[in-house]
Amino acid sequence: MTIEVVMKDDLYNVIVEKNCLNKVEEYLNLKRKVLILTDSGIPKEYINKVLEKTKEGYVYEILQGESSKSFDNFGKILDYLIEKQFSRTDCIVALGGGVVGDLAGFVAASFMRGVDFYNIPTTLLSQVDSSVGGKVAIDFEGYKN
Repeated sequence: MTIEVVMKDDLYNVIVEKNCLNKVEEYLNLKRKVLILTDSGIPKEYINKVLEKTKEGYVYEILQGESSKSFDNFGKILDYLIEKQFSRTDCIVALGGGVVGDLAGFVAASFMRGVDFYNIPTTLLSQVDSSVGGKVAIDFEGYKN
C-alpha cells in the first residue's frame, strides 16, 4: 500500500508492505552514492539487503540509544560524507528506529544544504511516530531535540 503524504508544498509516499526491503530499489533511487545510517541493534541482514541494491553504498553505524543523537555524531557523519566525497546528488538512508531517523534526517538536511533522504523505520514506534512528518533533530546538552 502506498500512502501519499502532502506537507505544504511538498509530497512524498509512505510505503507499507511486508518484506519491502527485498525490493527496496523499486521504491528508492539507489543508483548513486548512498550512505546507510544505522545503529548497532539493526540486524546485518537488513543492512546488507539495502547495501546490495546500491550502486555505491556505505554504511555508518552508531551505537543504539538516545545518546547517539548528538552534535558529536552529527559532526563525525558530516566528516565521513566529505571523506567519501558525497555530493548533492547523493542520498542518505536511515535504517533503524527513531534515533537513527532523527539523526540521519538532520544530517541530510544540513549536508550541502540538503541531500535526498529516505527513512526505513524498523521499530513500531518509529513507524508511527518519527518517520512521518519531516521532523528531525539532535539532542543538545541534556535537552531532547
